[in-house]
Amino acid sequence: MRGKLKGIIVYILLLGLSLTACNSGSANASQTTYQISPTFRELYEKLGGNDVLGAAISKPFTLDSFECQYTVNVLICVNPQATDSNRLFFYPLANSMNIREDPSQSPAQPGSNVVDGYTIYDEFISLYNQLGAQFTGKPLTQAHINYSQQRIEQYFENVGFYRKFSDTAGSVHLLAYGAYSCLDKCNYTPSVEASILNSARASLDQPLLAGLSEIADTSILGEPLTQPYIASDGMEEQVYTNAVVYAPVNDLNSARLRPVSTLINIPRTEPGTQKYSSRDGMVFYAIKGNKGYHVPLVFDQFIAAHGGKNFSGNPIDEVFQYSATVFRQCFENYCLDYDSAASDSNKISLAPLGMQYIQQISGSSSPTVQPANLSSDNLILNVAKMSQKIPADGQQQIQILVIQKENQQPVPNLEATLTIKMPDGSLYTAQFPATGVDGRSTLVIPPMKDIPNGTILEFSVCINGTDNTPVCVTDGYIIWPSQ
Repeated sequence: MRGKLKGIIVYILLLGLSLTACNSGSANASQTTYQISPTFRELYEKLGGNDVLGAAISKPFTLDSFECQYTVNVLICVNPQATDSNRLFFYPLANSMNIREDPSQSPAQPGSNVVDGYTIYDEFISLYNQLGAQFTGKPLTQAHINYSQQRIEQYFENVGFYRKFSDTAGSVHLLAYGAYSCLDKCNYTPSVEASILNSARASLDQPLLAGLSEIADTSILGEPLTQPYIASDGMEEQVYTNAVVYAPVNDLNSARLRPVSTLINIPRTEPGTQKYSSRDGMVFYAIKGNKGYHVPLVFDQFIAAHGGKNFSGNPIDEVFQYSATVFRQCFENYCLDYDSAASDSNKISLAPLGMQYIQQISGSSSPTVQPANLSSDNLILNVAKMSQKIPADGQQQIQILVIQKENQQPVPNLEATLTIKMPDGSLYTAQFPATGVDGRSTLVIPPMKDIPNGTILEFSVCINGTDNTPVCVTDGYIIWPSQ
């Protein structure tokens, strides 16, 4: 087990573990599109047609006495009673999305293109001007970085703008407002990169769970991250925090889990010969002849209680120490974590792999090349601590995120050092694991029982191997008894 199997087994045993129309899009996907209504055709072509507004995904219909038609990105309407320039308009779909923010919470930048207190992101201005304020509508948010979908985005009443991190500068698209709003009426699934992921809405529509009765407790999958959609292989699919569920569109009761560990390229090791048995707290899963992997007994019991190997798939690696308190083992369809610091009922859980899968299928999670020079000129280091107040017998958790300044892409395979200045003047140091493909890494600081309550511990995090301009962040937290 990466050279430490026996030590990990002993550690686990000492803890006393127990199981306390027209088809387009993806192949085989039913993506129904229509001809744009003659009423809207001239405006549709003038504003960019299919390239900007997307294909028509509904027939014309009546809404609030208006004649309307959905495209992938907008709802275009006509007021038959009007005769002025406002006769044709885009319906304000975003008003029902509950995403409006107060511009005073993130003030506009001086000298920028500002509308109603919101700064229009520089790269969005060209398309904003092409559509015009009349069809764009009022801004609802400042521009934000959406790390989960690897894009810069900004919401307006009638349309939303985005640019993928991997796009060239100035390559701007519209978010799929129309497909999102027409989910129940239209037979069309937009690309993941343009989708609006709303977990609150997704939780209301989970048709695939009925086919997972053998898992017994589907809450282990986590929260839904997407609405159901048609995947590239024609299957209906829904992504959860910890797993990906799919089924044939005409047989949702045959739902299964995608081999997400393989699909997001989690490293696998070659199976080996059996060295340990149930006496050592292990069950041996033979994969190739007499070769396979050792699975902790508690993981084996968890798998058996949640649908068996039909849902977990075979292991792809031995168990390993993921962090100070967490041991992880990955199987084809999910990874299992054992957290020694968690309560008995929460010690075993599925690892959160769903967001990495979303990034993978959107084409935005391919390995990122590190900048040639590691310095503050081209790297951004974000540091987040679990809590501002930690009891002396409690653990603090620090997470870092490293991205490139130029394109906001995450930077993998970077290591960092944590340094804490102790009250007696000494220094406590620890190394973060190398950042993953998402640019993140987490370090757990063990309890510091000898530190008096009320002590402020200042710490710094610095990326290792930087040039003459170090990349560091300084922060702190207080030792304080839990309430």
